[in-house]
Amino acid sequence: MSELKRLWTKIARFFEALEGMDDPIGDYMFSLGKRVEKLERDLEHLQRQLQSRPGVSAIPDHADF
Repeated sequence: MSELKRLWTKIARFFEALEGMDDPIGDYMFSLGKRVEKLERDLEHLQRQLQSRPGVSAIPDHADF
């Protein structure tokens, strides 16, 4: 039983080490998602500001470039 316990301990340590590894692609994707969310909030804020001004026509939801 002691061999099984030792093996289990080694496996648990291995998985703990894996959890601590960096995930550069995942971190980058998470960062991009946060940036997109911020840009969307900023855009909504600017659209509200422009719509609150008298005499300003509505801005389309998307730009056709």
